[in-house]
Amino acid sequence: MDTEEAARAVDDAVVRLQERWGPITVQKSEWHVDTATYDATAERAAAGTIGGAGAWVRRECGGTTEALMVRETDHGGWSEPAGKQEPGESLGAAACRETYEETGVECRLTGLLRAERAVHVTDGGDRPPLPRLIVVFDAEHLRGEPQPRDDGVDEAAWLAEFPEPLRYAGVTDLPL
Repeated sequence: MDTEEAARAVDDAVVRLQERWGPITVQKSEWHVDTATYDATAERAAAGTIGGAGAWVRRECGGTTEALMVRETDHGGWSEPAGKQEPGESLGAAACRETYEETGVECRLTGLLRAERAVHVTDGGDRPPLPRLIVVFDAEHLRGEPQPRDDGVDEAAWLAEFPEPLRYAGVTDLPL
């Protein structure tokens, strides 16, 4: 898949997501990555994936809304459970799978909260820009209590406030 095909795949995915979940503003960003990361991402694109997804799982507990969050050492902070889409998997299925793999919590998607068109570029500019789609779904808790289950996850917890440090600034845009 070349970068033009990847761009069309991202655009088509946005249309399908909006048909399913309603209109959403797609944020745009540029991610500067090393060549190895770019090449691995390009391989995933060639296999038919368009990006990654997470689930913002919330529950009511004693009159307080809590969100399921994970802390990953490799990424430097707290965020929603999230990860890369697997070939043949929808972004929604990826969000639910990653949530379960990372925390043991099962969820049901209820909406789309965030969409970002993240264009991967290499610092040396030796590769063409590669667009990817990163989404965060709103979700409800079905069952399970958070336990770190993935090697990259150090903590998993229901939190009523945003902890520090956060993995990315946009986490605080998600509703608590």
